[in-house]
Amino acid sequence: MDSLAAAGFDIAHTFDAHAAAQEPGLAMLGGGARLGILVGNTRALWPPFTAALEAPALAADPDPLDRYTERTIRAAFPASARIYYGHRRYGAAYLPLQRLAAACGLGALTPHHLVIHPVYGPWFALRAIVITEGQPPARAPMEQPCRCDGSCEAAFERAQQTTDARDWIALRDACSLRAWRYSEEEIEYHYARMQRHVP
Repeated sequence: MDSLAAAGFDIAHTFDAHAAAQEPGLAMLGGGARLGILVGNTRALWPPFTAALEAPALAADPDPLDRYTERTIRAAFPASARIYYGHRRYGAAYLPLQRLAAACGLGALTPHHLVIHPVYGPWFALRAIVITEGQPPARAPMEQPCRCDGSCEAAFERAQQTTDARDWIALRDACSLRAWRYSEEEIEYHYARMQRHVP
């Protein structure tokens, strides 16, 4: 896990993969090894990722963050580990990482489709699920760690009416837990990337 943290993936939340396989869209996690690890990042990702972009091959990739994610996470685990990435489709759908995060106690899922962590608030990303050998801990869903003053609702209503990523950023900004907010440079990078993927 140290290599993950050094590369900016500072969230590695362990859970019972067999229990998680009962969640809709996560049946592939059942069978075989039982230890699941939900890998993600806070703003800690930005310095090592931007340093990695100095490599011409990575900088030229159309999706350098996806390649960096795959390369880093794959290298951190044995070849026998099964890895499912949040940016890939499995079958016809993406993994329901938010629902998994809520079910295994990493954060609480809001009606606005954000997972709120008690320390990081909504300012973190979920990147992959790793299934490997080991004994999983007992986990339980957590209570909502923040209380909205109503601004979340207004921001969510605006975001639903548009494809502009800035409206979803405003929803994150409406949360009272904002000490781990991404830098403006990092937000701009993700904003531009999201806009490229809007049909």
